[in-house]
Amino acid sequence: MDSATRKYISAQFAEYAAGLRYEDLPADVRKLAHSVLLDSLGCALAGSTTEELGMIRRGMAAASGGAGDTSLWGTADRLPLPMAALANGAAVHVREIDDFGGCAHSGSVVIPAALGTAARVGASGRELLTAIVIGYDIAKRVMDGGGGYLAFKEVGWHSTSTCGGFGAAAATGRLLGLDAKRMQWAIGYAGCNAGGTWAFIPEGAMSKRVHPGFAAQNGVVSAYLAANGVTAPESLFEAEWGGYYATYVPGKATPESATEGLGTDFRIRRVGVKPYAACRGIHSSVDVILALRKTRGIKASDVANVTVRGSRTHVKQLSKRAVQTALDAQMSLPYSIAVALETGGAMMDQYTADALRRPSVLALAQRVTVTHEPSVPDGAEPYVDVELKNGERLSERVLVARGDCTNPLSEAELTEKFRTTAGLVFDAAHIARIEKAVREIENAENVRPLDELMRAAAAGARRSPAGIA
Repeated sequence: MDSATRKYISAQFAEYAAGLRYEDLPADVRKLAHSVLLDSLGCALAGSTTEELGMIRRGMAAASGGAGDTSLWGTADRLPLPMAALANGAAVHVREIDDFGGCAHSGSVVIPAALGTAARVGASGRELLTAIVIGYDIAKRVMDGGGGYLAFKEVGWHSTSTCGGFGAAAATGRLLGLDAKRMQWAIGYAGCNAGGTWAFIPEGAMSKRVHPGFAAQNGVVSAYLAANGVTAPESLFEAEWGGYYATYVPGKATPESATEGLGTDFRIRRVGVKPYAACRGIHSSVDVILALRKTRGIKASDVANVTVRGSRTHVKQLSKRAVQTALDAQMSLPYSIAVALETGGAMMDQYTADALRRPSVLALAQRVTVTHEPSVPDGAEPYVDVELKNGERLSERVLVARGDCTNPLSEAELTEKFRTTAGLVFDAAHIARIEKAVREIENAENVRPLDELMRAAAAGARRSPAGIA
């Protein structure tokens, strides 16, 4: 590439991230920044109560050697910012209810890095919201420039962690006040240290929980290195040998997509909010099942078997019947369909360790088959065929699942989700304080009070989740 006639992608990102003002943000983009912040904080509080998060927090405490200055949301504890960003990122993601449609799950990466940094430096609410928009934008644009979500997935990369660190670096860098050159280095470092593969699927391993946290940590550390003048490659995306796209998605990248509409096409607009605590690829099938229960009165006892006809990815990623771990269940069409048929829901309560042991659900899951349907390409929604015991056969397909940016949840549903997730830690009065703080955050001169409200040491905690002692 002739750098004299065309700026590097990282330079264009850096100028945008360093120069964007809150006043430049359209009203809908500002509203979306509020929404993803509220949703991610609720997801983090729900995640903070899980056994897996207790293990992750203790691991980070052991690695850091002691207390720090950054809150571990949902607990009374603190750790150094990079370790807290990892733990909080995992907390947002661990229950599989965090947002989607960005770098996959942008909220679990960008929000912990942004709010953690903002609280540390005493940033204003407007500065935080601007950083969130920048982080969501850059993370998604990096993924789009690589050919999109499926391009990374096909070669085994988990894009939440592989692309998310760029967003965390840009958001952190903005809050640190980096100029364009140092912002470019922060972005360069994020790419040099990107990672995270889909190898967790066969075993249902916990590593998926940690991927967003690693990306958040990567972004924070990248920005602080750059802030102190430690240089990183400026031709990160374009370099033929060792360049990000050439290395991670060889032959698949569409680099022009990374910067197309930069500054006007805010890609936070493409983010959706989950109504179910399962992999997004499962949601349209759950929509079908819940609609059949509601409109036809179909019960689990009426069903002989179910066949999901989907893409090769549905078969490869989501067809496991014998679930052993929570992640197994959250990535299983057979389990999710069975639990939706049996209980009429697919939210947090349906994916706990106790829920995974219900004989009726497990038996029904054995009658759910996922097969390849050639007419369904990767990224499209599957058909759901239900055979009833009376011999009747039903075939349904939902083309756009609930929660998608083109089929969004209502404001009332978003609020109810936050109150439900936050309710695992705090009482109603304290939840209302957090909600008010987020909704009025653009008026805050300092965001530290919001961060403090996320600590279980604050008044109103129902319980203190297992800490790091």
